[in-house]
Amino acid sequence: MRTVYLGLGTNLDDRDAWLDQGLRLLEHALVERRAVVSMSLSARYETEAWGMAPGTPAFLNMVAAVETAMPLPELLALGLEVERECGRVRDPEAKGYTNRTLDVDVLCTSTGERCAPDDGLDLQVPHPRMMSRRFVLQPLVDVAPDLVVKGQAIQDALDACPAEPAVVLRREEPAEKN
Repeated sequence: MRTVYLGLGTNLDDRDAWLDQGLRLLEHALVERRAVVSMSLSARYETEAWGMAPGTPAFLNMVAAVETAMPLPELLALGLEVERECGRVRDPEAKGYTNRTLDVDVLCTSTGERCAPDDGLDLQVPHPRMMSRRFVLQPLVDVAPDLVVKGQAIQDALDACPAEPAVVLRREEPAEKN
C-alpha cells in the first residue's frame, strides 16, 4: 500500500462546486472498487491562469492524498472518467493550456513509484513539471510535508519556486476522510 498524490484544478464556473463534485465522484469510485484506505485533502489555493490569454479565470487547485494499491494507469483512467463526468472535454487540436471544469493529475507516490508514457496513456509519474509549479507544491506540502520526489524534498522545491504567479489560500479542508 502506498499514497498516491492527485492534483485537482478548475477555472470555470463555480470552482468549489467542481472540486467538490470531482472529490465525491473519485471517493465513490474508489470505495466502490474497495481501492482506498484513506483520503487526505489539502487546502484550496487560487492562482492566476498563467500561460493563458489575459482575462482567463483564475484556477482553484488542491491535492488529494489517496492511500491505495490501485495501479497508476487505472488511477489515471479513473481520474479521466471523473473529469468527463464533470463536463471536461479535451480538444486534441488545442494548443497549450485550456479552460477546464476539472483536471485530475497523478502527481507522484509516497514510494517513489515511476511510470513512463509507454502504455498508450499520457502518464508520467512523477509528473514532469510538478517540482517547478508552486500551485502544485503548496497543496502537496499541506498533505505530505516530508515527501521527497526524485531525491528532492518538496518543501525545498517550494522554497525555490518563484513567488509569481502567487498561490493564495482560498479554503481549508478537513484533514482526512475515512
